[in-house]
Amino acid sequence: MNDNPPHESGQAGKLATASVVCRLLDLLKSLDFPEDASSDPELTRRARLIFRFAVVGSIFGIVYAAFYFFIRHKWGVVIIVCCSSCFAATALRMRQTKSIGLAGHCLILILALGFTALCFVEGGLQGHAIAWLVSVPLCAHLLLGQKAAGKWVVVAFLAAGLVAGFELAGIRLPTTYNKKWEPIVSAAGYLGLIAFLFLLGLIFERGRARAFAKMQDAYTELAVANERLVHLNNEKNEFLGMAAHDLKNPLTVIVNSAEMVGMTDDENKIQKYLDNISVAAIRMRDMITDLLDVNAIEQGSYTSKVEACDLSALVKRSVEHNHSAAVKKHIEIVTGFSDGLWAKADPSATLQILDNLISNAVKYSPPMTTVHVHTLPETHYVMVAVRDEGPGISEADQKKLFQKYTRLTARPTGGESSTGLGLAIVKRLAEAMSGTIQCFSAPGGGATFTLRLPVSLPPPQILGVKAWTRHADLKAIEN
Repeated sequence: MNDNPPHESGQAGKLATASVVCRLLDLLKSLDFPEDASSDPELTRRARLIFRFAVVGSIFGIVYAAFYFFIRHKWGVVIIVCCSSCFAATALRMRQTKSIGLAGHCLILILALGFTALCFVEGGLQGHAIAWLVSVPLCAHLLLGQKAAGKWVVVAFLAAGLVAGFELAGIRLPTTYNKKWEPIVSAAGYLGLIAFLFLLGLIFERGRARAFAKMQDAYTELAVANERLVHLNNEKNEFLGMAAHDLKNPLTVIVNSAEMVGMTDDENKIQKYLDNISVAAIRMRDMITDLLDVNAIEQGSYTSKVEACDLSALVKRSVEHNHSAAVKKHIEIVTGFSDGLWAKADPSATLQILDNLISNAVKYSPPMTTVHVHTLPETHYVMVAVRDEGPGISEADQKKLFQKYTRLTARPTGGESSTGLGLAIVKRLAEAMSGTIQCFSAPGGGATFTLRLPVSLPPPQILGVKAWTRHADLKAIEN
């Protein structure tokens, strides 16, 4: 006696059916046609569909051949085995040669010939094979497309007409198996046709869904690429406008000063005009250098030479570089160093970062103020902090602080120029060396920029080989 309620039995049956279908699909996937990424996606989709169709046809053929062998339907066994063998051979041949169209036509031809032959040994219009012959145009349409299906409709129509012609002529086509099996053969034939067409539709739909998903992914990638192009175009327009504006002033200074040099013999005035030309030219050079730097970083052509470098020495050099600019604005640069701080970084890139941070602090600080520069050791990093006593940076400005071509609300206090690229370059250089750059500020409270770089051991020639080895061992234990 079955204790399971009827609805539970039905649910178990559905799960079993689903399991069989999933296993069959997994089998098809394991035997799938290899996808060629360089080929046309539509051709790839059609090739996979034809290959799966051939595999499914071969599996059905094996099942029916075994059934026909069981009921001693020898002509049915011969026809089914021949068709299944041709299906398998076509699939393997297509996998090797990738002749998609030829393979599709061969499969449809095998179907048409096989079902026609079965009609002649299973009673003609009285058997189930005529229904399978009707499926030939549908298979041709799904595998080969509308144009090819139109031709195969004619072939299937002629084959079915030939079978019907015998019946109309009064010639009864024979049934070559024992009549007692006729109900089972007919039932197996029609039920098998339902299952075959269902699997064919499932294979087609999965292929279509996969192609559609790929198309959607392509559209998404295209939209992202288009959005990036729009962003880059806007950046380009913004930079061209900014460059035209910022380069106009130094070019005007150069032209006017050059004209004035030719109009005076006063050596003091000539020297003044030459100084103006030099300052304007340096300003233009810095703008172009910044542009080339950020372009090289974004194009991936920038390469950093990471090595152990003395961070305190680099900070001292950067302070010296900005000393004259600070003196002109009566700004004092106060430093605090921790000796023996070595960073794993590119010395040239690090110096460029420090020059930018300290020059910005001087640029945005009012006269008669102080810029503080300190180095501090941390567990895994060494840090440089640059703090000014300027107007500070608003919260809105901090969100776009490290973006390209950014114009902040705060302006330089001594009429200095700004390309809007310096901090963007600083951030990219720091990240290229596995470092970080941060800003802490509030309006009216100045701004503090911190640079963190990975800590490094001093080189052996500085520390001594024995001391360096002992130092390395201690660091390894700490880590």
